[in-house]
Amino acid sequence: MSQITTEQLIKIILGVFVVAAVGVGLYIFFKDQIIDFFKNLSIGTKVPGIFFTLLK
Repeated sequence: MSQITTEQLIKIILGVFVVAAVGVGLYIFFKDQIIDFFKNLSIGTKVPGIFFTLLK
């Protein structure tokens, strides 16, 4: 079996941090921009409450 070297371990840890940072950044962007757009979009129409609970 192959062993994980220090260089590979550092690459894996950096990869996990990059994926986490991108995920947090996308969450913050969509939380402030897209959810407000969908809340203001439904003027005069009935949108199920389930849709809004998924957005929160």
